[in-house]
Amino acid sequence: MDVKARGYACPRCTVGRCTPQTTTFVDVYHGQLLSKPNTRAYICDVCHFVEFEREMLEALWDELYGDVARDDVQTVAGHKRSPTYGEG
Repeated sequence: MDVKARGYACPRCTVGRCTPQTTTFVDVYHGQLLSKPNTRAYICDVCHFVEFEREMLEALWDELYGDVARDDVQTVAGHKRSPTYGEG
């Protein structure tokens, strides 16, 4: 059994444990809401940080953008996360 299947220490809060679960992936694509239910992700049991599997994100990218180079696509929003303790 690989380490990720059992979970791992949360990279955001460093207290909780990220374990495999399913949730809904939500983002904005060309001004439209994109929602992909029942998506496998690792979710922290303390701070609820969510990390989606790279394979799913790459497959979704290929479906949306096809052969367009990743550098040519401008994202609507950057990485979203809550500030950690001590950040202002």
